[in-house]
Amino acid sequence: MGVYTTKPVRKLSPEEFKYLHQGKQIEVADHAFFHLSTKQRKIFNEEDLINIIKRETPRKVYLQENGRFGAYYRKSDGYRKIIIEVHDKMIVLVSFMDVTELPRYGL
Repeated sequence: MGVYTTKPVRKLSPEEFKYLHQGKQIEVADHAFFHLSTKQRKIFNEEDLINIIKRETPRKVYLQENGRFGAYYRKSDGYRKIIIEVHDKMIVLVSFMDVTELPRYGL
């Protein structure tokens, strides 16, 4: 039995990613806010994260070894990485984090 990591295994185009979540209900997992302080929870809310997925085009999207997707969205001070699980009728935003630059993987 292997350990599945967040290592990217395939790059997707923004169009492929949009097709994956088009027409599906979007939910935010409780875990997404678990590591945030009380002050940070006032800044980030579920609606904001859902709107990023619905309205913005990611700069990069990778399928990870663990079967989830890592989507990178441009922000004024870097990028927001959102980890997403795709299911038949919905997608779940599992976690998110701010990063200063896009990863450079040779896939």
